Amino acid sequence: MPEKENETLDCRGLSCPEPLTLLRNLVRKSAPGQEITLLSDDPVSLRDVPAFCNFMGHTLISLPDDEHPHRFVIKKKE
Repeated sequence: MPEKENETLDCRGLSCPEPLTLLRNLVRKSAPGQEITLLSDDPVSLRDVPAFCNFMGHTLISLPDDEHPHRFVIKKKE
């Protein structure tokens, strides 16, 4: 079965709870194992996204870093 393409959700400029709400909606529609890139400059996302992934069982592949300051990469649980 071919892998689904990585989805990108650009939430830059939005504030809590919008980035997490939009992420949750996209994850629901995504295929198991699909990767989602969330772009968010809301500082609360640094707390909310890891907590969401942990609670729901999704894999948090990467957090924002110096090279990609607003990028989270999430893999939906299989």
